[in-house]
Amino acid sequence: MATWAEFAAGPAEVSEQVTADAPGSWAPFRDGGAALAAAGERLLFDTIPVALLGTVTASGRPRIHPFVPKVVDGRLWAFVVAYSPKRRDLDDRRRYTIHANLAEEDEEFWVSGEARREGDESHRASVAAAMPYTVHDWEMLFEFDLELVGWTRWLDWGTPMHRPVHHRWRASR
Repeated sequence: MATWAEFAAGPAEVSEQVTADAPGSWAPFRDGGAALAAAGERLLFDTIPVALLGTVTASGRPRIHPFVPKVVDGRLWAFVVAYSPKRRDLDDRRRYTIHANLAEEDEEFWVSGEARREGDESHRASVAAAMPYTVHDWEMLFEFDLELVGWTRWLDWGTPMHRPVHHRWRASR
């Protein structure tokens, strides 16, 4: 697992699909994690700051929730309502995926890993100050460690050569 800052400083891979039915192979991505982080910050925070949080229920069923994540001091954070299903899912199973809203030409960005509740009051105060809304006492602070990050751009949008370029970053094991 890694923080947002560690991800942004690391290497990444890219795969360009040659045609719709011929996937490309993974190769080092010259701009690495910094380019993926810039795309993520643009897609997660520059327009509508609400993303989708995917969690897993006790029965193994996937669940999605709208929420507002934020990078503060190089770490990915969000406040979660204490009595919500997403809080229970994060406390009990920790696994998550965050997906940004789709951008122009269906550009996508997502991160996945493990979340943990943070009880330190100094972290709570600094993250609350950075949020685009008023944080309440009944919201719990979670940090989201990153394991896998993906960014997809589409080439030749609206033509017969329409195809994806996938970028990914993995935390070192």
